[in-house]
Amino acid sequence: MSATEAHSRRRALEPHPALWEAFDRGALLRTILIEFYERVYRDPRLAPFFVNTTKAWAIDHQYAFLRQILTGEDCYFGDRPRNAHHWMVISNELFDYREALMAQVLREHGLSEALIADFRRIDESFRANIVKSAPFPRKRNGVAMPLEGWKATAMSAGGICDRCAAIVEIDATAWYHLRTGETRCSACAHATGVDDEAAASDASTSALAGAPT
Repeated sequence: MSATEAHSRRRALEPHPALWEAFDRGALLRTILIEFYERVYRDPRLAPFFVNTTKAWAIDHQYAFLRQILTGEDCYFGDRPRNAHHWMVISNELFDYREALMAQVLREHGLSEALIADFRRIDESFRANIVKSAPFPRKRNGVAMPLEGWKATAMSAGGICDRCAAIVEIDATAWYHLRTGETRCSACAHATGVDDEAAASDASTSALAGAPT
């Protein structure tokens, strides 16, 4: 696939200037996401999916993802929904439950029913990539990657090590589990051998996918 074709696939949804303006060009969107994730992290059905993710990380990544969709800017550099949710077993009913919670927060912050419907259509476009009865592997260049193992990543929004609770600063390297999302700082990754395991896994999957890590 060419770079142009890949770019087009990431632009499957047309920008929505009216929604972006309704979100006060991002200011209200961030406020809404803060409130939404406050509720998610208290919700017994949704919170388990975020046990290894900080609220700040979830908010920042969702904000960038939605900003890119609504404005057409290239500002989101995380996984697409299929890969981001690959390990999460989510039913249609749970997907609807999450969407109803978001709609409630949007309504409380004054969005019209028409704009809420437009927002839900955006979410709905990703249903097929998120709803599933069993985990499936991430894909890279069309090749399925392992469901288990660790991978190094630069923490674009910072985070917390799930092993020692140390703060992982923005742009620092951390290691995350491919299925559960558990995060470890460099010290814990080295102490437990996770860094070596991730390096070996990257070498094998890079050769399999035919792309550099």
